[in-house]
Amino acid sequence: SAPNWVGLANYRQLLADREFWNSLGITAAFAVGVTALEVGLGLALAFLMNARTRTQSLLRGAVFAPVVVSLAATAVIWNYLLNPNSGPVNRLLEGLGIAGPGWLSDPQTALASVILVAVWKGVGLPAVLFLAGLQGLPGELEEAAAIDGASRATIARRITIPLLAPTTVVVVFISLIGTFQSYGLVLLLTRGGPAGATNLLGYSIYQNAFVFFQMGLASALSVVLFALLLTLGIIQLKLAERRVHYQ
Repeated sequence: SAPNWVGLANYRQLLADREFWNSLGITAAFAVGVTALEVGLGLALAFLMNARTRTQSLLRGAVFAPVVVSLAATAVIWNYLLNPNSGPVNRLLEGLGIAGPGWLSDPQTALASVILVAVWKGVGLPAVLFLAGLQGLPGELEEAAAIDGASRATIARRITIPLLAPTTVVVVFISLIGTFQSYGLVLLLTRGGPAGATNLLGYSIYQNAFVFFQMGLASALSVVLFALLLTLGIIQLKLAERRVHYQ
């Protein structure tokens, strides 16, 4: 049917909808969790991939391989691994005398499980970006610190990681933007459940538009998501201007 002009009715409906606020909180928790893990693990993996070992090429391939795996294949793999009845993860826990949870079917563990899958799928890109940052750092400062007797841990904490600040800004920005727009994994793994525990904003937009056919409400959600991402981007750039120095 022809669209009807409703003014700000869709936005008023969103502000009064408890499910919207619940979805916003879940999305924020998902974004923070995935971003923090991707930054931490990506940096650690970058240090490992930068070390000169015989398995360096194999490690780099293994770290980046999940990035190029399709979402559908990722969902099939992790649905099998996290199956509460016959999955290898719960079988391993049973062998250790631990009762495995429902993972994707339990409201208490579903969001954490989706975060785990998202990090496995996406951590390869931050790792490669950090690796590129490490290989572009000047070696004179680290050599001078080593001559002065600084340990590897001190050099990494005091010199290497601060010099990687520009790369860290890029990684955080990419990760936050990607996680706030996520819906594919939720669609394939949990469909927003159980009990709305993984109902991200991206999935809510998809559901309102293509399941309930409430295009006006889905459009309003999209505008809200855009405003959130724009605000986050501006805040991050302002913080980066104050704290990050580029050579």
